[in-house]
Amino acid sequence: MRNTNMQQEQSPQTDVQAGPVPGPSEQALVDLEEFRITQPKVIGDVLRQLMNRKDFLTVECMDGSHRIVTSVLAVNQLDGFFVFDGSPVNSHNRGLLDSPENFFSANQDGIRIQFTVNQPETDEFEGGFALRAALPQSLYRVQRREFYRAAAPLVESFRCKAVLPDGRELSWEIVDLSLDGLGLRSKDPISGELPMGTVLNQVVLDFGQRGRIETDLRITNLRNIRGPSNPVYRIGSRFEHFPKSKEQVLQRLITYLELTRRGRS
Repeated sequence: MRNTNMQQEQSPQTDVQAGPVPGPSEQALVDLEEFRITQPKVIGDVLRQLMNRKDFLTVECMDGSHRIVTSVLAVNQLDGFFVFDGSPVNSHNRGLLDSPENFFSANQDGIRIQFTVNQPETDEFEGGFALRAALPQSLYRVQRREFYRAAAPLVESFRCKAVLPDGRELSWEIVDLSLDGLGLRSKDPISGELPMGTVLNQVVLDFGQRGRIETDLRITNLRNIRGPSNPVYRIGSRFEHFPKSKEQVLQRLITYLELTRRGRS
């Protein structure tokens, strides 16, 4: 019987593809190092989000001879594995099972998610055939910015203030600003606990004498840019339900930041 700590979702119908194209590997991802996530908790959060949203992924064996469309069925953070849907075509399943490395990719709201796993094994999920693999040791969340981001000036302190559902308060330094989101920084250990995809409601963006804006904010990226003994968290975020009445204010702020950077304000 499967561990009761496992989180589960109903298995969807799996589409199948195959092709002779060369299979990508971890080496193919070295140019994406800035997007690399290695914290096990964050990796688990990303996979659970894919599972809960029932997002589709493609998985391809190392030599590229077999490729299927799948979905994450269960994530067991405690025991370090996840379960994903198999193919109705046995030869494609065998191709993945025989491959020493398999490459996963997905696209979630414009963010590309990529990771590799070692050789999987067969499993059963809710009475149906499935595959199981160890949680990846690293994962890439590639977010290409759609808008220019202006860096906040060092001489001014712009803050992003939020209240968590449990009442704890957060105050982050705003390090850059764009029309679609913020770059934030904090030494607060609470920041490292936030699951990827968290939506914070009624966040206050405090720009000092230049005004305040209230909006919802979704956490899209979180990484520790220092070491475990002295963590500094860099947080990426996107606006949710940004008030149209404040769009011109936001644009003026971005213009001001850019002029300040150029030394012309």
